[in-house]
Amino acid sequence: MFLKTKYLFLTAALAIFLLFFYKSKDDNSNTQIGGSYELTNHLGQKITNKSFNGYFRLVFFGFTNCPDFCPNTLNDIGLIVDKIDKKDRLVPIFITVDPERDTVKKLEKYVKNFHPKIIALTGSSDEIKNVKKTFKIFSKKIIPAENNHKDHHHKHSHGDYAVDHTTIIYLMDKKGKYLTHFSPDTNNDKIIKKINKFL
Repeated sequence: MFLKTKYLFLTAALAIFLLFFYKSKDDNSNTQIGGSYELTNHLGQKITNKSFNGYFRLVFFGFTNCPDFCPNTLNDIGLIVDKIDKKDRLVPIFITVDPERDTVKKLEKYVKNFHPKIIALTGSSDEIKNVKKTFKIFSKKIIPAENNHKDHHHKHSHGDYAVDHTTIIYLMDKKGKYLTHFSPDTNNDKIIKKINKFL
């Protein structure tokens, strides 16, 4: 009797675990990534999360003084935008983690190096802090004296400091809700295939 009860308990526990696992894997409606924010785009216009309603969003955080990783990622995002099936449904968004240096004028000049659809956003320190919080983004200033001088894209000195930051690319739906994310080393073709499934 004891063994039978124990078996039933383990079976029930396994069923609950599997239900939770697959729901978490496939249903992103409860994932708390993204939310309300107010920033300024590279043209000096005030922007909120609702400004992009009706469009899927591909969101990446970085900074303009990044030597190679951020520009390479933005180049990849441009290639992805050109190759997806329904280009008019997706807006690529670049949000700075370095608002002290990434002014509107600097961002306007910077994004001209990449795809014309990319929208760059900046704001006050508090506004950037808020949007980083909503997207679960980490960033930290790295001053030259603290650098370990290893060949790593986060740990380079640019002027007064570099910025260590999260490098996830988020795909959000037409209302700004989280759909999925991509690591920076994900193959472009895989990203395109995944985006097309949602579009």
